[in-house]
Amino acid sequence: MKLLIAVLSLAITAPAFAHGPTPRKTDEAVVVKAAPDAVWAKIAEPCGIAKWHPEVKACEAVDDKTANLTLQNGGKIQQQIDELDVANKTLSYRLGGEIALEALPVSSLTGRIKVEADGSNAKVSWMARYYRFDTGNEPPEGQDDETAQNAVDSFIKAGLAGLESGK
Repeated sequence: MKLLIAVLSLAITAPAFAHGPTPRKTDEAVVVKAAPDAVWAKIAEPCGIAKWHPEVKACEAVDDKTANLTLQNGGKIQQQIDELDVANKTLSYRLGGEIALEALPVSSLTGRIKVEADGSNAKVSWMARYYRFDTGNEPPEGQDDETAQNAVDSFIKAGLAGLESGK
């Protein structure tokens, strides 16, 4: 009887050890020495990201909510706008389609960029939630949580630095 209880206990708890990836997050913000409306205009402009983000080489609008981005490293990602809230200066988006490993080592990503007043300047907050590229239990190097975290952190920080520099 004790053996049966031990086996059943193990069978019930074993799935807890075999879970997939945990969601990752990046939250960054900068204060841009420009009027909030001017910064918002750059962010809200269709394909405007190619003008201010140093890692985005080109942007091709597919329709009013979808754009294909080509990165400086040759990787390609598709950005799909979920919501463009002009009143609150907030852009919510997600990556769609196939995400190339060389572009960003994530399997999915949702993000939000918000602009708000900070005195006469603009505070820009950029948040992203994502999963690593390989969603299995033991991802290979380069497709793991740390790689995804570093890549997304770098991408967002570079974008904020581009806005901050007034590109």
